[in-house]
Amino acid sequence: MAFEVLLVAMMAAFWLGALPFGYWAARLRGVDIRTVGSGNIGATNVFRVLGAKVGLTVLLLDALKGFLPTWLAVRAGADDVSAILVGVAAILGHTFSPLVGFKGGKGIATGLGALLAAAPLTVAVAFPVWLATFLLTRWVSLGSVLAAATVPIAAYFWGHSTPAVGILAATSAIVIWKHRSNLRRILRGEEPKLQLRSTRRNLEQECLWLARTAVERMVLEGTRIEPELGRLHPALREPGSVFVALYQGEQLRGLMGSLQAQQPTRAHEIIHHATRAALLDPYHPPIDASELPTLKYVVYLVESYEPLTSLEQLDPRQDGLLVEWQDRCSVLAPPAPNRTPQDQIHYAFTRSGAPRDGQPTVYRVRLNRLG
Repeated sequence: MAFEVLLVAMMAAFWLGALPFGYWAARLRGVDIRTVGSGNIGATNVFRVLGAKVGLTVLLLDALKGFLPTWLAVRAGADDVSAILVGVAAILGHTFSPLVGFKGGKGIATGLGALLAAAPLTVAVAFPVWLATFLLTRWVSLGSVLAAATVPIAAYFWGHSTPAVGILAATSAIVIWKHRSNLRRILRGEEPKLQLRSTRRNLEQECLWLARTAVERMVLEGTRIEPELGRLHPALREPGSVFVALYQGEQLRGLMGSLQAQQPTRAHEIIHHATRAALLDPYHPPIDASELPTLKYVVYLVESYEPLTSLEQLDPRQDGLLVEWQDRCSVLAPPAPNRTPQDQIHYAFTRSGAPRDGQPTVYRVRLNRLG
């Protein structure tokens, strides 16, 4: 293949690879895939967030981005080096797409398509490695890393030229580098596993997942997640006030919330107050990334509240106390089964710093504790 023709083919492959099908598929459903799940636009995150049908569609389209230009190059008489370079261009377009800020997927599906056209025998080695790893661990990322590592080795043993093997080795290194955050999460035991069967979370699980994901994404990446309301419990799609508490062991580490809803839905409220509890609680220092694995999350859904006029109104097992002092301090004392009403009052006043003779406003808050 002439150099000029190869260059045009690679440019065309790059722009075909840059088409962000995962991002577009999610946008059609009102979701910015970059703000949910892992934040990646590839098929795995789409599968996890939007379900198998959409995920598999994106997988096939991403694979086609690699297969089509590479197959056309092979049909045009390209040698293995030229065909692989065209496939690499498609992979680079996918992983560094100019259409989404030079970010993109991690290249596995597009690389699979390119290899099926340029070096199909390497797929016969790499795919079983991926499949076995996934079936044993349910970690797509680990299977992808190990499969990528086997590609240049398989290409060498199947007799591909040394330049072709070198190009595949460099491309595999890029793919593995794109998975570096996944590998760190695997080492910490935090990498999510992909379940093939739909396992719908109940209300408590969804509340805690929202709180944890919101905090981790904000602390680690400085970004705010956007809830996918269509897949959440109906109670989270409606307006409602919440409090979110973070604990380390039995020690309160952060607590934020409000009696009046400040966001359009309870899901948005949980995200809003979880991130504030982690970073803006005036009584605790901001959460550090090293603390994330140690945190326990509790979400309180506010069912009702009223000014406290008598201790007989208070049940510390399910009621919280909210103290408002000088229109600037609102502090919740969460329910505590082991406290007496007097202990609950004392704890609330102590935490707020409000003097008893200062006549702060005290509310009894009926809460539904989740977590």
